[in-house]
Amino acid sequence: MVISLEGLPGAGKTTAAALVARRLHADALKETTGDHPFLQQVYEDDGRDDLTVELSFLVVHANPFRRLDRAKLTICDFSPAKDMLFAEEMLSAEDLELFRGIYAHVYAAHPLPDVGVYLQASPELCLQRVRDRMRTDPSRAFEAGMTLDRLQRMQERYELGLDRLAQFMLVVGIEPELGPEGVADSIAAALHAQAVRQAS
Repeated sequence: MVISLEGLPGAGKTTAAALVARRLHADALKETTGDHPFLQQVYEDDGRDDLTVELSFLVVHANPFRRLDRAKLTICDFSPAKDMLFAEEMLSAEDLELFRGIYAHVYAAHPLPDVGVYLQASPELCLQRVRDRMRTDPSRAFEAGMTLDRLQRMQERYELGLDRLAQFMLVVGIEPELGPEGVADSIAAALHAQAVRQAS
């Protein structure tokens, strides 16, 4: 079984995935954003090659996701379906059709996550967190181009496409005062409540 966490940059997906996995005695799969070959282009509005950027995201996510053992419980800090959501925003015409064809082929034998949890955090909170982590982690310098407007557009894209991210979706609200352990507790509680509902 695969449970994916999704949300804006800074929502706390990666930290929460590790903490939830520990609570559920599950494996954790982290998004390897650092392996993306064109990171500097990701948040540029000018000069980026949208097709190669989006195809690179697809490959970076597909490689570990396709190798998951679905017989084990795994918590992922991403859903591969988000690549399609954002490709539909960034690409058009022949480029989009090419992407759709490759995506369909790559994931033909690999279903969506069984359950998805969307961490619903405000764009303002996420922007502050992104700026904070850039100050402490030089490897996040590629996020320097992040803006509130971009996060608001990402939020709209996510929330319009929630039902496409996993076979079943839950939403967990993230408040500024809720620390990492509190977020993990909220996610675990939401998953438990859903399991109880399904069993009854």
